[in-house]
Amino acid sequence: MGFWNRLIGTSGAERIVDARAAGSPSPRHRRATDMHEELCCDPRVAAQALLLATDNAAELGLVPNREITVDDIDLDFYNGPDGFRLEHLSALLRLTEDDGTPLYPKTVHFDPECVNSNDAYSRLVWQVADAAGTTERFADVRCDLHFGPNFAKFPVGELHYRLDGEPVHHDVAVEGEWADPEVVRRIFQDATPEGHRWVATGDFAVHVWVPEEHADNIARIFASEDTAAEARLAGRFYEERHHGPHRHHPDPAGAVHEEQEEAAQQGEEGHRDGPDHRRDGQ
Repeated sequence: MGFWNRLIGTSGAERIVDARAAGSPSPRHRRATDMHEELCCDPRVAAQALLLATDNAAELGLVPNREITVDDIDLDFYNGPDGFRLEHLSALLRLTEDDGTPLYPKTVHFDPECVNSNDAYSRLVWQVADAAGTTERFADVRCDLHFGPNFAKFPVGELHYRLDGEPVHHDVAVEGEWADPEVVRRIFQDATPEGHRWVATGDFAVHVWVPEEHADNIARIFASEDTAAEARLAGRFYEERHHGPHRHHPDPAGAVHEEQEEAAQQGEEGHRDGPDHRRDGQ
């Protein structure tokens, strides 16, 4: 993933590569058939945070294909409503239906480890164009990554297509399953509908075509939310390193009860190890 490291850069004082593009945890997806789960906060607070988030997105020209409910949002992943507010726009755009279709139109959820066949980029072109609603602009899409016994002789792949009748050619760097980020950029740019601009989150996972008049504002929001996401990740890595994996308790009251019991047990152990206990043992 060498060129993905260069694309995404590093984050935080420890200069760790941003792990969001390399298999870090993602919000859980609650399917329609799943049983209802307890929220990690007051439902009224969650509903208010969601309402403000969807209203803000609508003001930026982003309207979902269906109504979003608090059950769609993994508030625990964002450390509660306050954390969700810090990442609300990218969090909304990451939501999907049960079949993986994004809830917001003109949105693509991109997996950088998508090169698993010789025609991977051909399929990507059509996927991106379909999401953008611009399939009619593309024709004669062909891709050859030279997979097979002669790969060593042709380490650079090729992608060809016609865009609005004009021929387009891309040389494709091949590095395992990792897509060439420069070619990916060009595909998203070429698929942009009229009156829109392509904008992506900093981890290159969420891509959306937004009305031109809102593009600069959305890009600034994404940049701010990327910073919040990096802080959340750094905090989670620290907690897991020092306290073990994060535990989500299905019953918040039960979680508090368990924490109180653990504290009491630790207090008893500390008392046994104290001066009085040592005196009794002498």
